[in-house]
Amino acid sequence: MEESEKQNLYETFKAVIESIVNEKKMVPKSNKKLNKLIAGVNLGLQIKKDYIFWLNLKAKGGLFVLNRGKLDDFDFQLLAAPEDLMFFCNGENSAVHMITNKNRFGEKKLRIQKGTTGRNLGKLLKLANLLVIDKEPPI
Repeated sequence: MEESEKQNLYETFKAVIESIVNEKKMVPKSNKKLNKLIAGVNLGLQIKKDYIFWLNLKAKGGLFVLNRGKLDDFDFQLLAAPEDLMFFCNGENSAVHMITNKNRFGEKKLRIQKGTTGRNLGKLLKLANLLVIDKEPPI
């Protein structure tokens, strides 16, 4: 994967995360959750069978910062193909779908691994809830 492709992928995911966080900040209940969440997450985007592009997401006090690379000290890791993670974030694929079905590489669509700070399932559930775009209520 060329550097320009890596930068493009990083910028795409950064824009997606920022968009979702900004949308969630407009909802008082979600904004409160955003402000309380303190987490460090490694996001592995599986590009090829044997290549994972790493990003890290730090959340603290309502601020979410996405950077390239892995964190040494993190709460958990999420691994997914980029398209699967996008479908999860936009609400097209449910969490159950993501952890029970396989991706194009024969792996689970969403793989969750514990971090250096322990299991942190509460943070994982909060982050998953915050990263999924809410469905518009029917008119």
